Amino acid sequence: MMRKLAIVWLSMMISLTGCMGDSIIDDPEKVKKMGEIGSKKIVIWHTYSDEETSVFENEIIPAFEAAYPDIRIESIRQTHNQEYLSALMARVAAGKSPDIIRMDYSWIPLFASRGLLQPLEGYESFEEHASRLRGPMLDSNRFDGHVYGLPLNMAAKAAIYNRKLLEKAGLQTPPSSMAEVIELAQSNGYVIGMGGIGLWHSLPYFTALGGQLADERFTRTNGYLNSDASVEAVRTLLNLYKQGIIYPNMFVGNGDLWNNIYKSDHLLMIDEGPWYHSIMMNSSSLDSDLLAETWTAPFPTDGPYGSIIGGESLVMTKGAQFKAEAWTFMMWMTRKETQQRLFTANLIPVNMDALEAETKALGEHPDRQYLMPFITGIQKAFYRPPLAEWNEIEVIYNDTLEDIFVRDKDIEEALDQAVLQIDALLDPTSE
Repeated sequence: MMRKLAIVWLSMMISLTGCMGDSIIDDPEKVKKMGEIGSKKIVIWHTYSDEETSVFENEIIPAFEAAYPDIRIESIRQTHNQEYLSALMARVAAGKSPDIIRMDYSWIPLFASRGLLQPLEGYESFEEHASRLRGPMLDSNRFDGHVYGLPLNMAAKAAIYNRKLLEKAGLQTPPSSMAEVIELAQSNGYVIGMGGIGLWHSLPYFTALGGQLADERFTRTNGYLNSDASVEAVRTLLNLYKQGIIYPNMFVGNGDLWNNIYKSDHLLMIDEGPWYHSIMMNSSSLDSDLLAETWTAPFPTDGPYGSIIGGESLVMTKGAQFKAEAWTFMMWMTRKETQQRLFTANLIPVNMDALEAETKALGEHPDRQYLMPFITGIQKAFYRPPLAEWNEIEVIYNDTLEDIFVRDKDIEEALDQAVLQIDALLDPTSE
């Protein structure tokens, strides 16, 4: 009996082997084994907001994975702050980094100077792809002769006015200069909502009043940051703060400027990026018609700069396991169609074809006209220079203004000391 069963089993195996030889699959060796699909996983860390993350994770990533089924994207959201910068630097240096990071463009030189990022210019179609991106933003990703990032989005802060206060003052259009804003505030007892003295908050006001950080190539600050014009700009801001014209609560939690700009009877203006509208208009707590209650305009200035350029780039870490696939995703994120989709979350494109198309399309969407001042403001905004020392320079600037505003340090003395510290970073060989 056992012998008969063995013969039957052997016959079945021979028959099965014959069937396998006639498989309908042309090349079984090319068929992926279970678990291999999407085995090339690319991890990206980002700091998108809730609304931006929704578009990124629910639309952009699925579209990419459908186009490239061999690549899986793992999205990990982080919080953008100085602690994140320090933690990220430590992880990347320790070889525990993600493959791709969406980071503030001003961070790139610091990471690149420490050999933590992968240069991009050698990858397939780099020149062709890079030529479609906004030149100054791409230049901000260059360091020491290499390009270490692809700019992903950009923004210039705009002025957001309390519409009822402008109309009460009889204005048909918002002020175009900081002098007009100050005069309007002083004459009516209004408040200008400068959010803080840190560089990101105060620099647009400082330059609008005639202040300068450095020479055009940012090689030295002596004669610029401590010039008569810069001293006078800081003195004006300090006097306005003491008068209560500059937001008096900026040192105690910053208050609720985002809501007060349309609710308050005395807050005239705040400055923010396009994320203000995308976050507020998607908030369940918004109890007013934001567009009817506010008026958005380019940041008021008569100086060379109107605002400061913000923006993020995509960088590839040295430790990325699948670099070709990471590059494929980076190109996907900066192509026209993807950039247009991200613009629905108010992320202004760096792909010039996408920016041109979306700018034209705004004319057909009156409910999104508030975005135009952010776009036009880019033309007259300050780009943070690609310096590995930029983070240290910014800290010196912030500490200097804190000494002046909080500790009553003499303005000229404080700026002279800041110049010595910053120029020592820019040129360590200088005395």
